[in-house]
Amino acid sequence: MLNFNFQFFKFSNSMKKLIQLSIVVIAMFTLSGCLGGLMGMVCDFLPDADHCNQAAAIQEADPYGCDKIEGKGFSGSNPPRDKCYLLIAENTGDYGACDRIKGGNMSYTREECITGAAVKNEDPEGCRLLSGNAFQLCKEKTGVSITTDKLKDINDEVEQAKSAAGHNPDDPEAKKMLADLQKKQKALFEFAPDSVQKEFFKQGREAIMEDIEDEDVKSEISKLFVDMRNKNPNMDVNTQLGKIQEIKDQQELVKNLDEQANTLMDQIKSQANDVASGTLEDIYGEDVEKIKAKMAEKGMKYVEDKVGTANFKYGVERLEKMKAGYDKASEQYEKISEQVEKLKKVYGEAKEIYTKIDEVSKLLGEGKIDKGKAKVLQGAILLGKGLEYTTDYVPVFGSTISTITKETFNATVIFATKRAQRTTSLDKCIDDPLNCDTEGISGY
Repeated sequence: MLNFNFQFFKFSNSMKKLIQLSIVVIAMFTLSGCLGGLMGMVCDFLPDADHCNQAAAIQEADPYGCDKIEGKGFSGSNPPRDKCYLLIAENTGDYGACDRIKGGNMSYTREECITGAAVKNEDPEGCRLLSGNAFQLCKEKTGVSITTDKLKDINDEVEQAKSAAGHNPDDPEAKKMLADLQKKQKALFEFAPDSVQKEFFKQGREAIMEDIEDEDVKSEISKLFVDMRNKNPNMDVNTQLGKIQEIKDQQELVKNLDEQANTLMDQIKSQANDVASGTLEDIYGEDVEKIKAKMAEKGMKYVEDKVGTANFKYGVERLEKMKAGYDKASEQYEKISEQVEKLKKVYGEAKEIYTKIDEVSKLLGEGKIDKGKAKVLQGAILLGKGLEYTTDYVPVFGSTISTITKETFNATVIFATKRAQRTTSLDKCIDDPLNCDTEGISGY
């Protein structure tokens, strides 16, 4: 509400009447929303025309209206006019109004105007119109109002704008809104005080890591992130959180694949243990069809159905795509490369074993070898290559534990070693099953 302090006692009666009439008319136009325009019409008839014109220009957000302010009572400067530009800039966010400020004794400066507008509109990007100490002061003043909640809010707004732009790729307004929000987002994060940025990062990191229960995985994520941040010290807070999420996704995938690889190796151990802990007759019986069924159960079909090597292969492919996003000279690229090769090797070794078991089953089904040879050969595959691969295998994460006890596995290894010492004929059987002589060869 405007408060005009008119000194009626200095005016003639006619002037008083004119002023009173003006006030009435202004009041009428106020109700219809035309206050600024009408004030401009009557300001010349008022004793304090400068402040009247100032109020009218501000009401209409019209910097050209400020030009009418003469600055009566001031010499060498025009504070009322400069303040008019300043208030319009603050109210509208139009920094162009600040460029009209002349400054001078007792007046305002362009720098004060821009800083005031940036602070009032919570627009740190406006500070970039300044330089040197003026820029730093503007940055400090706008930074005071930036909180962690505001950083979260701008992130949400940007994500919503991305979605809108994605749904309407040909909409220029959606693209512009996204670009403007991203620009504001960048400025807010850059100008936020260190304490706010640290708290925002802390909360974001905790939210990303809260559902990770495996300490090995958590430790690896932290290690990889710290290394990446040390090599990229200028990463902004948002980018850092994005990298943590990226590394988390990778390591959770690696852990999942590690568990699958461990399951493959445990399957081989379990089957080798079956051979080592009982007789072949107990495991297979005498019926040829039963033997073939048991062999199929231990072949690739079982692994694909129960262990899920298709998912395993898909997971490794995903990991390789993640690796491609890193510089080949980076530690992350090297780390993922090692993990990929290890996991690929597990799959390759398991496939080799189960493919040989399938081959034995096929020979038995075709009648090319008898059931005795089939039993011995399959046992030899599991107690030979099977134990060789599983003995050498070490999971990626220490928290990935074998379901086969160490004592059981050691007993199986001892059994296989003693059997191997009793004969060398078994090697020939594995290489040439059609001419295998099982006399003197024991599969257990």
